[in-house]
Amino acid sequence: MKRLVSAPVLRVPALPDPILASIWSLGLVVRLVLLPITLHSDLYQIYSRSHLAVTTGVWFAWSSQLIAQLFHDVWLLLVTPLLPGSDAIWSATAGVAGVGAQPHDLARFLAYPYLARALVLLKLPYVVADAVVGWLVSRDMPVKQRRWALALWWLNPIVIYTSAVFGRHDSVWVAILLTGALIARQGSRWAGFVCSAVAAGARFFPVFLLPLYLVAFRRSWRSVVLGGVVVVSMWIFIDLLIVVRSGTSPTLTLLGDYPHVRYLVALSLPVGEDIPLPIFPLAYTLFLCWWLTAAPQGWTAYQAAAGATLCGVVALTPFHPQYVIWALPFAVPVLARQRSGRVLALLQAGLFLLWLTRWGAAATTGLFLPLGETFVSTLPDPQLVATALVPAVVWQPALRAVFAAVTLWIGWLVLREHMSMTSKMTNEVIELARRER
Repeated sequence: MKRLVSAPVLRVPALPDPILASIWSLGLVVRLVLLPITLHSDLYQIYSRSHLAVTTGVWFAWSSQLIAQLFHDVWLLLVTPLLPGSDAIWSATAGVAGVGAQPHDLARFLAYPYLARALVLLKLPYVVADAVVGWLVSRDMPVKQRRWALALWWLNPIVIYTSAVFGRHDSVWVAILLTGALIARQGSRWAGFVCSAVAAGARFFPVFLLPLYLVAFRRSWRSVVLGGVVVVSMWIFIDLLIVVRSGTSPTLTLLGDYPHVRYLVALSLPVGEDIPLPIFPLAYTLFLCWWLTAAPQGWTAYQAAAGATLCGVVALTPFHPQYVIWALPFAVPVLARQRSGRVLALLQAGLFLLWLTRWGAAATTGLFLPLGETFVSTLPDPQLVATALVPAVVWQPALRAVFAAVTLWIGWLVLREHMSMTSKMTNEVIELARRER
């Protein structure tokens, strides 16, 4: 008998989802339009300090947010060959605490012949980080939910404003934080912890997630204690190293001059004549104690705790508009799975755009200076327009309260989904055990 030989099976590669491709394309086009026509002085400040570091070789002179500064130092070093004649556009005083870049420095930067190219290159790492986060928050989801997750991040006005308009680097550290969680989820918990610690060293907000990470991805309580000791020891080592090199302590700088430390206790309840009760430290301590008592493990536990905590930070402390982005990364996958979550995400984004008027032209129309001072001067100040319609003492507290309520509710949705899943699994185990008996 002749031996039958089966014909090779041809596998046709799956075509990319057209809706996902449209979301990616639309978000990219919006960013490419906004990148070269918007500028906040913070972007100019940090790259001016990078120019000082690159040209003088003193890379550790700026002790505040050292990791973020070093990242920008390296990036400017790489893109400087693409910016001809750019040595003269930077500020010599941007690295001087209490002085910073001066108006005439910024005017010189705006007069740079290759300004559009410079703005695109300087913001490019933030856009790339946006894309990385978009992939991370939407991976491993059903198609419909994946579309929503990607849209709630990649097309979110909060994200676009932070990275492409304001030109802030928070997305870079969000991407590293989520990468750390993904690495831990795949079994390399210490490598993931290093990523989380780097993000915490670069930005203030992930610091509150480190205890949650250690508990969620622990193998034993000994590893939790060990992780805490490692963090404290590394921080002391870095602090002493910078003190030796520059004579300035990052710890003392943070405690004395860093506004985020003051923000933590800014919102408080009066409990005595001169003793306010800070809301966020109280809420975080209670939540952390409860979480340590429950001691859940795994990725979903960490996602829930991290999402709720970051929403609490944004809702219960004063913030600048570019920091709202931290409320999103761990919440987006959960919001994408729930219709009410999608509505809340859209509501949060709308309230954010309204809340931008709180800062007036400095955070809105004034960001379009690359289009010309004459053009910007013709635009009305949104804060003055809003105040002309409703007194600021009425609309600002009301709008802030509604935004905080929506953000807290988003945090609760993230936490509730995990609790619901845990309760369901517990009930299934109990039911299985009952049947076996």
